[in-house]
Amino acid sequence: MINKMDIACHLYGNNFSPNKVEQLTGLTLMNKIEIGDIRTKGVYKDKPSPYGDWVLYPPEKHKQIDDYGLLWLAENLSKHIELIKKCGAENIDLVIGVFYEGQCNFVLDPKAINTIGGIGIPLQISCYDI
Repeated sequence: MINKMDIACHLYGNNFSPNKVEQLTGLTLMNKIEIGDIRTKGVYKDKPSPYGDWVLYPPEKHKQIDDYGLLWLAENLSKHIELIKKCGAENIDLVIGVFYEGQCNFVLDPKAINTIGGIGIPLQISCYDI
């Protein structure tokens, strides 16, 4: 039984500006780090970040539907991918974390999968027995 699915897109790059993406797209970005911001964890903890990065999550209302917001995320990435790349994103990691008990069965929406394939980015899935 699936207890939770966490879907997120991590974007980063040496010349990447999350603030610029947010201003140009209207998307709300989480965990934004601009180049030069002081990092609070990881290898660069307490040092200026040499790269920009952010995480895009589906809005809460989309997390409550059958696909947990995967289609929303895929469609918004598809719509803005060229602009995001022009803003310096070099790495794009679309990640699904599946948290389950007992047996892990889940279905991915075909439209979302086709959209993700059209963008040309890999989809990473990690499963966690809790």
